[in-house]
Amino acid sequence: MILMNRKIWILLFVSSLSSCVGGKFSYSFDTGRQLDFSKGKWIFNKTESNSTIFDSELNVLAYNEFRKLLGDSLTDLNALRAKKMVPPKIEFELSKEALQQLGKDTGCQYLINTRGYIVSNGAGSISFDTGNGYYSASNQSSVSIAIYNLESGTLVSASQAVGKATAENSHFDDNKGVPSINSSAETLMLKAAKNLIRKYDKYRLDQ
Repeated sequence: MILMNRKIWILLFVSSLSSCVGGKFSYSFDTGRQLDFSKGKWIFNKTESNSTIFDSELNVLAYNEFRKLLGDSLTDLNALRAKKMVPPKIEFELSKEALQQLGKDTGCQYLINTRGYIVSNGAGSISFDTGNGYYSASNQSSVSIAIYNLESGTLVSASQAVGKATAENSHFDDNKGVPSINSSAETLMLKAAKNLIRKYDKYRLDQ
């Protein structure tokens, strides 16, 4: 118990002395920023990412956020497979024919695909200014969303979010030896996904 309390105090002490790099985010819509979410049945496809640990967290987060937009109109693949013939895996990018066939097989009108990508974790969770000259490293990730109309077999929305936390210093800095606590690329990926999906809620046509 004493050892545990000591660790907690050490963490609090380090946090009080450190600077926090929470990350900056940018968002873009190639097409379909404004959608009507009041009509049709929507399929939530299992998310893709290059993070084996956080892929399931991305899947749960994205599903819950889209569920807030769509309510009972949203269904995931596991629920569909219990009563429909659905391929074992649905790719992020699909041909017109494959999309239309999926619509016929499921009776749904829209498909939501979400993909996360860890770009780098170069800054780590904690970085120190050593005072040995200029230093710069970053944690970065991206999230892409593609929404398809299954009846027409067309892409109706494509969007991206990029999250980046940069730790840097130079010999002109006065905070030498002070650690920076950086958001990991995995944390940035999850936050970017949440923020991007909430952009759809902000711009939706059926408000």
